[in-house]
Parts: sequence; C-alpha cells; structure tokens
Amino acid sequence: MGIDLGSVDTLQAAMTFHRERHTVLAGNVANLDTPGFRPKDLVRTGTGASTGLAATSDGHLATAATGDLVTAVDDGGTTQGPDGNAVSLERELAKIDANRTRYATSSELVSRRLALLRYAAGDGT
Repeated sequence: MGIDLGSVDTLQAAMTFHRERHTVLAGNVANLDTPGFRPKDLVRTGTGASTGLAATSDGHLATAATGDLVTAVDDGGTTQGPDGNAVSLERELAKIDANRTRYATSSELVSRRLALLRYAAGDGT
C-alpha cells in the first residue's frame, strides 16, 4: 500500500500562499499614512491544472501541470482619502484575521496528517 503525500504538499502550498499574503497585507497596514498608496493583495488563480495551452498537433509538447498561480492585484477599490491613500485599516485588519485563520487551519491539518503517518509508521504506537 502506497502512502499519498499529495494532501501534505497541497496544504504546504496553501500555507506558503497565506504566509506571503500576510506579508502583503501587513505592508498595506504599514503604508496607512503614505499619500497616494494603493493597497495590494495576492490572489490564487489556478488549481494545479494546465496553463490552458492545447496541443493542436501531434508534434506539440503537452503542457505540464502548474501549481497555484499567485498574482498580485491592486486592491484599491475602496474610497480614497484626501491624500489619495486608499487603505482602509478595518478592511485590511479583517483580511489579515481571515488569512491568519486559514493559515492556522492549514497548519493544523498538516500536523494531524503527519501525526497519522507517524502513527502508521510506528505500527500503531
């Protein structure tokens, strides 16, 4: 019987994304008083599928599956202040808290998956 570690890899990718997103969101809060600053955010735009390129001829190479594609987006959809800054402290803190919860959930799932594997490898001890 083989051991599938794909779920651990997926959760590890999710943790990496949430760690990087936290850095971006914290940068938005740090620039709360910077005139003209537009908040940024990270968005996952893929699910591990191929890039969408089709092999239309037998001589074409198949595209390999990619991981989640992460893109930075301008998140300045809120109203701007008199100095042109579009950061809303409440909105950014809410996104940070939601991101923290998702990271903690992914971390807990990885810990439980690895504990289960440790249990199985130790013959149930």
